[in-house]
Amino acid sequence: IATGDHGGILGTIGKPGPITIYFRPQVHHTWRSEVNLTKLLSRVKGVRIQNGELMTLDVRIKDDDGWLRGEAIPKVTIVKLGQYSQQSSDADPDGEVGIMAWLEKYLREFPLAGFVAEGTAPYGTMNRAQENALEIAAFSGIPTVRVGRGNAGGAAAVRPSDVVIEGNNLTATKARLLLKACLMKFGSLPFARDPRKPTKTEREAVQSAIAKYQQIFKTH
Repeated sequence: IATGDHGGILGTIGKPGPITIYFRPQVHHTWRSEVNLTKLLSRVKGVRIQNGELMTLDVRIKDDDGWLRGEAIPKVTIVKLGQYSQQSSDADPDGEVGIMAWLEKYLREFPLAGFVAEGTAPYGTMNRAQENALEIAAFSGIPTVRVGRGNAGGAAAVRPSDVVIEGNNLTATKARLLLKACLMKFGSLPFARDPRKPTKTEREAVQSAIAKYQQIFKTH
């Protein structure tokens, strides 16, 4: 969007004067990215459920030549706010059958997985039942990124008390790709003994892990 008589979105390309850049992007990308292939570890910790108990396991990210293993790429699902899709108006997370079904599948089959929650524009607000279901996911080791609907033109504000990652001004599809990269860099979140009733210490551990993800979403 051209504003302020500076020409294009970055600057001007001659006529009049030389090529001039007035606005320089500050986000990290390509070779400066903290989640490009060279910055990923060979292995990270994932999460899986076995005999009704959550457990960690090693996930091999790279092959012997240092290339990304296709089967290690995380699974990330986009869930959307839609009042018409609610089974009821209460805050029961089990009413969000889609989220809970994906969570169960992830814990059985995919040790690296996550959700992108596409809520209202621009702040990414979801209904309470969805938020409760995604909180259970977070305490099961499965992170969520919260974004606004469409190309909202505004950033989802960071809420330090949350156990979700705020997706800045990214669209859901872009947030999904960045979350996949983050999972291959940091691994899954620490899980609670009982994801529905986390202790204060367990909540703090999840928030500490989420802060690393949040820094990537703030700078990329």
